[in-house]
Amino acid sequence: MRGPSSSHSVAALRIGRICRDLMLESPGKVLVSYDARDALATTHESQGSDMGMKGGLLGFEPNDERLLDPDPHLVQAGIDLSFRVCDTGFDLSNLYLVHLQRGEMKMEVVAVSSGGGMIEIIRINKGAVSIKGDRRVELWFSETGALLQQGTSSEGALKRVIYPLLPVQSYEPVEVPFSSCGDMIQYNLERNLPLWELASDYESMRGNITEEEVFDKMRDLYRVMRAAIDTGLKGTRFGDRILGAQSTVYMKKLEEGGLAGGEAVHNITLYVSAMMEVKSAMGTIVAAPTAGSCGTFPGAVLGVADSLGLNEEQMVMALLAGSIPGLFIATSSTFSAEIGGCQAECGSGAGMAASAIAWMLGGSVEECMAASSLALQNSLGMICDPIAARVEAPCLGKNVSSALNALASANMALAGYDHLIPLDEVIETMDRVGRSLPYELRCTALGGLSLTPAAKEIEKNLKDHKV
Repeated sequence: MRGPSSSHSVAALRIGRICRDLMLESPGKVLVSYDARDALATTHESQGSDMGMKGGLLGFEPNDERLLDPDPHLVQAGIDLSFRVCDTGFDLSNLYLVHLQRGEMKMEVVAVSSGGGMIEIIRINKGAVSIKGDRRVELWFSETGALLQQGTSSEGALKRVIYPLLPVQSYEPVEVPFSSCGDMIQYNLERNLPLWELASDYESMRGNITEEEVFDKMRDLYRVMRAAIDTGLKGTRFGDRILGAQSTVYMKKLEEGGLAGGEAVHNITLYVSAMMEVKSAMGTIVAAPTAGSCGTFPGAVLGVADSLGLNEEQMVMALLAGSIPGLFIATSSTFSAEIGGCQAECGSGAGMAASAIAWMLGGSVEECMAASSLALQNSLGMICDPIAARVEAPCLGKNVSSALNALASANMALAGYDHLIPLDEVIETMDRVGRSLPYELRCTALGGLSLTPAAKEIEKNLKDHKV
């Protein structure tokens, strides 16, 4: 993807793509409303919701280079798009209320972003639906625009097809071998599979694809991650951001012998920084699990893997091994900072990375899950307070510290430290803690460091520069 935030940029793009399908690829006049009580009210411009919606209505992919300047393409396509903040009447996080009109054709779409680029359309023309972009869906509307019962049609009814957006589709009924850590341990009692093969089993069954396809898809993601790190380490430039290239400064100081730490520590710091800088320069990154935390998991895993001299195949296995805690979090909690604070993003990335690092060091399935538990325990209560509503600072430092947390947690687990609380219980606690955080500390830019005089000065300078 490109863009500062997966829950903003990619989610909005996917919602826009579905709106485009509903309007037969010609959206016409579009009004997007954000609720005044929602985090999107203060962050929809700075974190890419508006940009993503523009790209989606145009039919772009999440990594399309035209996302850097979509406005000329909107004009060429004849799309009249506007945004507003108002009282939508909904009490939902990450809400998009979209009104579409072309001639006599009208559609009202209610959608939510659930984190990491995942979305759900929950209502169309006042009819309840559940569309997540993971499969082909046929909808029928009456001549008056009312949504007919799914799967039914009548004379004069209008048919609309919603096409799948996600890289791997799901099928009804969705079957998976396990959905929690406890289930996985039970599932593996007789099989005794390594962690990365358990991940492959899960994805193969969920997406109805072969294990070889699962491996190849993760290999593709690995190569995007590696390319982003390589690009970032060369130095990035982008006008509309707070921080310049930090990784190049770190590398210079490291070469001078002025920094403490071993190879893995330095690799992690450099790789996380490089990944975050590419993201902030609108380069292509992997939301792993989110864009705001795109440095933690890949930076930690590839940083340690390079220090161990692992080859590409082993790194792909490590990424699969690290994805296991991610699927448990996605099932039982959230990756959205607007719902759970930064513990849902950088914390989740740390839990995933700890599992992968433990696997690379020869850890058993149980030791990998212990490492993940420790990393998540260490992340509880992490707030999201972006300076100037940008996904740059303190996001960069939180990504680096979360990646180093993952390394320490993996070492602790392998050394026999007792994690005490099972991973499933930690994830449940993380969800409960995140939802109890004050609204101002969940990616609204209305609390924490966002309110400091220095942050407000940065915000003013950015606006003046933009004008």
